[in-house]
This record gives sequence, C-alpha cells and structure tokens, in this order.
Amino acid sequence: MISNVEKFAVINSRFINDLLRELTKLTAGTAFASKLNIMFRSSAKCSYLCFLCLLVWAGTANAASLTLAWDPSPGASGYNVYWGTQSGTYTSVTNVGNQTSRQITGLADGSPYYFVVKAYNAFNVESAPSIEVSRRVGIPIWTQGDFNGDHVTDVGVFRPSNGTWFISGANPMVWGGGTDVPVAGDYDGDQRLDIAVFRPSNGIWYIRNSFNGLDVGMLWGGVGDVTVPGDYDADGKSDLAVFRPSNGTWYARSSINGTLTSLVWGGAGDTPTPGDYDGDGKSDLAVFRPSNSTWYLRYSNTGTAVTMVWGGVGDITVPADYDGDGKDDIAVFRPSNGTWYVRYSSTGATSSLVWGGGTDVPVPGDYDGDGKDDLAVFRPSNGTWYLRYSSTGAAVSTVWGGGTDIPIVKH
Repeated sequence: MISNVEKFAVINSRFINDLLRELTKLTAGTAFASKLNIMFRSSAKCSYLCFLCLLVWAGTANAASLTLAWDPSPGASGYNVYWGTQSGTYTSVTNVGNQTSRQITGLADGSPYYFVVKAYNAFNVESAPSIEVSRRVGIPIWTQGDFNGDHVTDVGVFRPSNGTWFISGANPMVWGGGTDVPVAGDYDGDQRLDIAVFRPSNGIWYIRNSFNGLDVGMLWGGVGDVTVPGDYDADGKSDLAVFRPSNGTWYARSSINGTLTSLVWGGAGDTPTPGDYDGDGKSDLAVFRPSNSTWYLRYSNTGTAVTMVWGGVGDITVPADYDGDGKDDIAVFRPSNGTWYVRYSSTGATSSLVWGGGTDVPVPGDYDGDGKDDLAVFRPSNGTWYLRYSSTGAAVSTVWGGGTDIPIVKH
C-alpha cells in the first residue's frame, strides 16, 4: 500500500525545470517530438537548454537517420548530443557547436536508440543531461486508443449485450458479443486500432483489419487465459498474446513469422501489466502482485528484471506514458479515494491526483494529442467520460456509452 505518496513527489529541480511533449503526425518521414528543459550551470549564472525534440526519422533497408532539435539556451556556447542503444548508456557523442538541431545518421533500422543533450559554456563545462528520450527508428508507432489514425485517443465502447462497437466519429459496428473480450490492437500495422474480440469458449481471436477490411480468425489461448496483446517483436503490429495464471506463463505469437514465444513471468493472483517500460519500442512482460504491492518488470531490450513496490490491494494498474519520454510509467488508480499515483520514468518523481472514484473505470490515453497520456475515467452509471488534459489541465466530459459497456483504450 502506498502511504504518504506526496512526500516522494520531489522533482530534481537542479536540472529539470519543465517537461512537455508534442506529437507530430506520424506520416511518412516524421516521428514524435519530446520537449524538455535542463539547467545549464556556468560560473556566473544558470540558464536553460529547452525543448529537445525527436523530430524526423527516415529509414532504408539497413540504415536510418533521425533528426533532433532543441530551443537555444541563453549562455550556452554549444551542445553535445549523446546516444546509445541501451537506456543510460551513451556510446556515441557529437559536438554540434551552437546549432540547435542535428541529423543523426548511420542508425540501424529497427533498433532502439536513447538520446540526451548537454549544453556547454565557454570553458567547456557541461550541463547536467536532459531527460532521456527514446525511439525505435523505422518502426511505426500508434497511439493508445486511436482508431482513425490521427494520433489522438478516441472515445469508444464495446457493448456485449448486442456485440456492437461504438467509436466516436465512426459508424457502429457489430463484432462479437456475449462473453467475448474486446482486444483492439493494430494487427495490420497501419497505425490505427483494429476492432477485435477474443472468445474464451473456443480460444479464437476475431479481428477485422482496418487497412483492408479483411476478417481474420485465429486460435490462441483458451478459458482462464488473460489477453495481453502488444508489440512483442517490434514490427509495429500487435501480436496475439495471453497470460496463463495457472502456470504463470506468457504465450505470444509473432506477427512477423508466427513464431511462438513462451516465458514464465508471474503467477496466480498477479495482474498482467504489459507496457514499454524501457522505451525500446517493444512490449515488456510485467505483472503487479497485489499481495505484496510489487511490480515485476522484464525489460525486453536487455532481459533485466526490475521490481518496484507501488500500489496495493484494490488498486487498478494504469501504466501509460504520462511524462512523454517514450516509456510507460508505473501507475495505479485507487477507487477507494479516486486517486491516481504515478511514478515518472523520466525523473523518478511521483505524483498523486484525485480524478474519479467509486465504480469509475480508469481509461488513460492521449486525448489532447500532446504526446502525453491524460488521466481519464469512464463512469458507467451515467455513461460519461471525464478527461483531464495534460497540455492545459482542462477538465472535459463527454457522454459516450453506459451501463455494462466496456470502454476501449488499449493498444
């Protein structure tokens, strides 16, 4: 159980002044943008290096490039860009002088990269690093809950009573019903979520591809399994996957070649919470164990096992990228007091905020299109979505669904 969360909510004010993120439209030749500020120290004063952005990537069969850009920092003589293929380890550096952008070339297409920028003064004394931003170059990235490809989370529900999907801006569609489990994901790689259900009674996934309208049915899993679709092979498409509590095993089917991967991670009573916690563009295996309030993560980039105490019995896991650094943050929603407890991956700082409560269903997503996931809940009793935009702090509500409808916001 988290107690006195507020006392841990300390941002490293020595070098972090602000944290923003913008998301450009991911059409061909563009990628996401991450904005941040870091403090630059000189012998006389402090100034700020602002707005490190991952702006553009372009790939070929074997190599790719990526463009970084940032706002100028008063008092800085120049900037060094550092990067590497593992978080926190930067094996390459380039001095860009007083330029505020640089194209990094010769990157391996399909590989993850992690970037920081440091300012330096006339005495070549460097600032502390910016927060780290990450990107797997050449691989499409979709937005959580985005059905139309505009990189903004859409409001949508699945109604089991008649098997109908109601997505904002789209015509209702009958797909599944009864005891089917909605498993929307980007199975065809077009950066739009596809309508899909898993039927426990026969273990079949029924998918309707948004790219060409084709219907797909595939056997994967069965009664008792928990569906955990995600991009486990880093090809930009959702893979069929289930977590089996009876033996603690994850079973994933690669969308690249149909290869089966199975790995024991967790067990009975654990809540599977897959997400990209290491920022390498692949879904990581993760479980939350309410009995000891512990998260068990397995980073896909290195195979490293990480444990963290966060939350407790009765909490609902809500991992998402709340700080916009390209990594999912560990977070829980506590219905008993309507509070969200978030631990930011970029700084290790924590926050707590009341938003919703009681029987509300947490539905985090990027509803304002700023590249950071917003706090949001769906209230079945009145069919209302309550959103809190991260870009402005504005509160927005919209009626969409109700009763026994299941809100859809997953990858």
